[in-house]
Amino acid sequence: MAKRFEVYFATNRNKLGEAAPWYGEVFHKQGSELYRVGKAVVERPKKDDYRLAEVETFDESAGGADTASRTLLGSSRLFDELKARMRAESRDLIVLIHGYASDFATATERAAELTEKYAYRDKDGKTRQPLVLAFSWPANGETIPFTSYISDRQDAAKSGVAIARLFFRLCDFFLAEAQAARAAEGEAERARHAACPARLHLVAHSMGNWALRNAVQAVIERRGADRLPAIFDNIFLMAADEDEDALQDRLKLGLLPRLGNAVHVYHSKDDQALVISDITKLNPDRLGHNGPLDMLATDEKVVAIDCRHVDKTELTHANHQYYRLKPLVLEDVRAVLAGQRAEEIANRKPLTQLRRYLIEPPAGQGDREPGAARRRRSDR
Repeated sequence: MAKRFEVYFATNRNKLGEAAPWYGEVFHKQGSELYRVGKAVVERPKKDDYRLAEVETFDESAGGADTASRTLLGSSRLFDELKARMRAESRDLIVLIHGYASDFATATERAAELTEKYAYRDKDGKTRQPLVLAFSWPANGETIPFTSYISDRQDAAKSGVAIARLFFRLCDFFLAEAQAARAAEGEAERARHAACPARLHLVAHSMGNWALRNAVQAVIERRGADRLPAIFDNIFLMAADEDEDALQDRLKLGLLPRLGNAVHVYHSKDDQALVISDITKLNPDRLGHNGPLDMLATDEKVVAIDCRHVDKTELTHANHQYYRLKPLVLEDVRAVLAGQRAEEIANRKPLTQLRRYLIEPPAGQGDREPGAARRRRSDR
């Protein structure tokens, strides 16, 4: 029997209908800054085979003349449901921003994959499986170089405002809950609005980091650099299709650390997918290749994790999907989510440069999947 995962989504794609493929490859008909929300069911009939099965888009129409008959706005329903589940099920929430060439189905399938693979063992010994909310911007799902890449890059940039609005909505929701808890009369009402002990995290993969840059700049434009909301606990920049100086430039991702408690940059010089960005932008200096250009110039919250020894995937993945496919990278992410200190995480080798680490396979294992044949050390 196929395993089933329930995930959530926000998307500024155009809605096609109530059946597959549900959402298309262009923006919401009223503008790129608008998004819809909902939840989806993804099935996994076998390992690493995730398939979108069901989609429910939450109603955004208030409807009805009187308060009792008005439909709860979709975004309100989304956050109410997430908070209730985070509290009742002791689950963190991960916001996922996908990369280049991902259609709507792929975005929800990746969300389900992280739900399963980013489950970590907490200090009490229990396994915590996160809830995942995927923001799906209108990448076209094609991997043909140049034209598709450039189109996706433009759409990712235009999606920055919509992603920023989602961040604001997250922040405002939890702030409103805190205010309601303080104003509540009676234990039952206070308990209903009490702060959720679970945490929020952010994962941006590949071109999703370019979308994130534009979202950060939209947040700064609306709130000011000195009023950025600290929404997230951990921020993971995976195989980032961004400039290697992005985290030291206030006009790029330099102020991103103000949105969270820690920023983890996973990178590999052997990531072949980023070559497309090198060619089309005439700029080979990718954050996802080299990590941050100058750690001394980045915020002290930033940590760089070199994955070049553990990134090998099948040819079609081009060493670009290690954030979800490679066991040692997954172990590293789970250790971060479990709250382990950077220098204490297994298989990390500290490098001479500040806050830089290299993931190395245990002696004799090489870069391999569990159960696979051992590789010679010279193959690394």
